[in-house]
Amino acid sequence: MKPIGLEEMQNLRYAVQHFQDCYLVSSIGALTNTSNGRKILSENIAHTQDGFRIRFNNVNGKVEDYFVTQKEMDNLIYMDKYYNPIEIKIPHNPIIKAIEVAMNKLIKNHPSKKPWICRFPSCNEKFEFNKPSNFLEMFTGRKPLIFNEGELNLSLKSKRDKAEELLQEIDSSEPCSFVTGTAFGLHKGMSDNHCYTIVKIDSQQKTLQIFDHRFLETLTLTYEEAMKKLKFIVGYFNQDLK
Repeated sequence: MKPIGLEEMQNLRYAVQHFQDCYLVSSIGALTNTSNGRKILSENIAHTQDGFRIRFNNVNGKVEDYFVTQKEMDNLIYMDKYYNPIEIKIPHNPIIKAIEVAMNKLIKNHPSKKPWICRFPSCNEKFEFNKPSNFLEMFTGRKPLIFNEGELNLSLKSKRDKAEELLQEIDSSEPCSFVTGTAFGLHKGMSDNHCYTIVKIDSQQKTLQIFDHRFLETLTLTYEEAMKKLKFIVGYFNQDLK
């Protein structure tokens, strides 16, 4: 088996999201931002003769490897709710597709790894809809920093002081591997219940840049906008991934 290379990891940083799995695509994108995150990616994803080996470092306390063939990847087709294939304009990143197939297998073996709250939305594939904290801990084997992900409040407003402290810490510690996301509600220019990779924070200008893998665009938010529109922050400082 051959570990994936730096160029492949660079492509993961801006990989397109086709399925309802922003948690997965943004989390993988976030791991490419740090040297220790890239090391985990190279250890956990390897080419085989006919596909990939995807490793999860903590599935109920155990390491589990899932082997994904090219045929299985070809059979994973992006479809609408009536199971009609949807034409895609941007090719599906093969590594992302392999991880998606592996997640389908993992959840089939361990149904509890899809939290109950993520089972309410209708979807075609088991890997769709999950929590970034859940995926990241299984994949890396390290428990991520979790800020407000599981709380009832729908934005960072009520925890503004602590949220700004965390953003300041991320800024002073860059590069880091963090994901942020929205809850439901009307957020102009953003999607409901959606995850984004944090690209850059400027605590002096009080702004943050986030990358949307669904639309392949970078959004810049002021802290004021972030407190109103974002619900959670999840991820790692580089040293946490050693």
